[in-house]
Amino acid sequence: MITRLLIVFLGLGLFSCISTPTPPPDPMEEVRFIGRTQVSFLNREATLLQLELRSEDLSSLRRVEVRIMKPSTPSKGALVLSSGGFGTNFYGIGLETNTTLDFALNLGLETFEIRWLGSEGWGTGIAGAGYPKAVRAYGVILRYLKTSEMTKPDNIIAHGGSGGSFQIAYGLSRFALENDIQHAILVAGPPTADLPKGIFGDKNGDAFWPDGLGGFRITDYIHGWDGNGNYCQNRNQTPPQFVLDALDESSLLSTRIPPELDYSTNLIFINTNDVTNADGQGRLFFDAVKSKKEWHFLPEETSHDVAGIPAGAQKIRQVLQEIL
Repeated sequence: MITRLLIVFLGLGLFSCISTPTPPPDPMEEVRFIGRTQVSFLNREATLLQLELRSEDLSSLRRVEVRIMKPSTPSKGALVLSSGGFGTNFYGIGLETNTTLDFALNLGLETFEIRWLGSEGWGTGIAGAGYPKAVRAYGVILRYLKTSEMTKPDNIIAHGGSGGSFQIAYGLSRFALENDIQHAILVAGPPTADLPKGIFGDKNGDAFWPDGLGGFRITDYIHGWDGNGNYCQNRNQTPPQFVLDALDESSLLSTRIPPELDYSTNLIFINTNDVTNADGQGRLFFDAVKSKKEWHFLPEETSHDVAGIPAGAQKIRQVLQEIL
């Protein structure tokens, strides 16, 4: 089955009071059903759904797997989960994240874990696309699931950490995702609120990326610079202006493509005193959002893996329970 959905690239004013942006025409995204397999996970029945994504303005076909589990009681809503980096892992990969999945199911939530296939996940075959265009398909996948797989699509919670959180955040700020989700739980960032500040800004700033992060290579790759300048990986050198311009356009808080920042979606941020300064980037985005929002900070924790540590996972579960 092919679902064709219009996706948006509309920049609305930074201080716009419009709460429901109307997407103008833009490249068509296709979602094609590939197949489904019945599996077992966490001693529960689960479905592995395979989808293929095609975009008119991107050269590569990409695929995702979605692991779906349903509660044993009537559904109270859907929890859509995405992972960090290139998104190549399911959300449930360890004790705490698996416990969170079990907790959500016991609350009555259906769970949908999105895992991108390919060596670079959501970036596979589309080097040079930039962050927003690369993760635009997140919303397309969610809308497919909403139409075809969810039992109760009127209460959708999107949740992800780090790269998983910015898939949701770009959907909100660029592609009218607020029309499809009621809540967003963003943890470990999102770390791409202001990329020039994070990569080439004040070294003593709260939003500055420290050396050694995988995000430098990911950012070079998705802008076409990996092995072709390596501007982010070699940030000790003064970057050309076109690099700064491209990074600004790829930022959640772009000055060149002003984002939508007033949502009907309830935003909940959970961050630690993160060694990667993802909390600093996340705070920039939080402060810019004009609508309903919450900031939860765990000052005694320093891990970037917020969902994978006990304190972070417990806070996520608390938030889920309060939402319902």
